[in-house]
Amino acid sequence: MITIKDVAKEVNVSVTTVSRVLNNKPDVSEDTKRKVEKAIKKLGYNPSGIARGLVLQKTNSIGLIIPDVSNPFFPEVIKGIERKAKEAGYSLIFYNTNNDKKEEKEAITLLRSKQVDGIILSLSIENKAVLRELEKEKYPIVQIDREVKDSIYPAITIDNKKSAYIATEYLIKMGHREIGHITGDLSTETAIDRLNGFKLALMKNNISYKEEWIIEGDYSRETGKKQMGKIIKMVNRPTALFFANDLMAFGAYEAINKYNYKIPEDFSIIGHDNIEITSFVKPGLTTMDQPKYRLGQIAVEKLVDMIENKNNNILFENIILENNIIVRESVLNNFGN
Repeated sequence: MITIKDVAKEVNVSVTTVSRVLNNKPDVSEDTKRKVEKAIKKLGYNPSGIARGLVLQKTNSIGLIIPDVSNPFFPEVIKGIERKAKEAGYSLIFYNTNNDKKEEKEAITLLRSKQVDGIILSLSIENKAVLRELEKEKYPIVQIDREVKDSIYPAITIDNKKSAYIATEYLIKMGHREIGHITGDLSTETAIDRLNGFKLALMKNNISYKEEWIIEGDYSRETGKKQMGKIIKMVNRPTALFFANDLMAFGAYEAINKYNYKIPEDFSIIGHDNIEITSFVKPGLTTMDQPKYRLGQIAVEKLVDMIENKNNNILFENIILENNIIVRESVLNNFGN
């Protein structure tokens, strides 16, 4: 197999000079450029992106680590990442970890072996040590959705505490006082922030909550169904529930229908993320929207800035995107009932 070194030897120039010709750099003489191009044609050298990357220490590729591609929240984020990466001249290598902490580590190792120039990722708190090692190298990383807060790496997120506060406060404004919460995976800062926002809304409105009405979930539909089943079987149970994401809320819909209860008459439900099918279920799910596509775009913009200005002092600032509530039919106006 012909390599860039063979081309350099044929012309009696350095590998760096051949690379400059391949990448149309201006500081190469026309004579040298013609000789290199002639040698490439003669030897049949195919200058792949990886070969160029070995010389330039840049492959124009970025990695993406997502916890659960089956969650409709993430495909919309991925669309934004793919489109913006393409516009910036970068290819994308994608890894789905299935919410497995071990696979998160393996994904980073694999992407580094592919020599990606930087990585966009969504990690659990348990793997913050991995980020510590990358920080020592000043390796370009941008966090999305799930943030490890004591890392220097920037995160593109919403204010999850505020978002959960707004969701819970909406239930209160609709007359509910007995409110439960199915959390996300509490090994993620996202779930912890939403839990704290839920508790804060109750406290600010002088409403107490019962610990048994706060049940940990994992963002999956099956868990939402299972945990809602537990709520239904309670003797004293909440009239309204805030779910940390829409998928778990959909699981709750299944459980409620299974036991012949109704939404919102028996249980008022509010979700989070506003994934596409929230408007199609009956009744339509009230939820907190997220700018998913834009989140992906901004993550690429930030990462490319870090990659292409690697030797400069880039300020690692978090970007907090605004979000809002989408009101549909899943929450009962409880005043006067």
